[in-house]
Amino acid sequence: MFKFKMRQNWETEALEILIVEELGNGKISIAQPVHLEFETFDINGPMPSRGATLTIAGMYAKDFLRGLAEVLDGQDIKTDKDEKIAGTLEATRYHLEDLRKLLKLNN
Repeated sequence: MFKFKMRQNWETEALEILIVEELGNGKISIAQPVHLEFETFDINGPMPSRGATLTIAGMYAKDFLRGLAEVLDGQDIKTDKDEKIAGTLEATRYHLEDLRKLLKLNN
C-alpha cells in the first residue's frame, strides 16, 4: 500500500510530496526524489517525442492512485464528480424533507 505525505516548504513555497510503500514486516520503501521541470510548446504544434512524465508499473497503479486520492481528499481537494455527488445528496435531503411535510410525517 502506498502512503503519501504532503508538506508545504515555506522557504521555497514548493509543495513537497513523499511517497512511501508499506512492504510489511516493518519495512517501507521510499521513492527517490523527482524534480518536475516544465517546457513550453505551441499548443497547435506537434507534441514532443519523449517518455511519460511519470510511469507506474501496472501492478502498483491502483494502489498508487488510491493512496494519492486519499491524501488529496485529506487536503480537501475534491473532483468535479465529488461536487456533483455532494449536490445530489443535498438535493435529495431537501426532497425528503419536502416529502415529510407533504405526508405530515414531522411531529
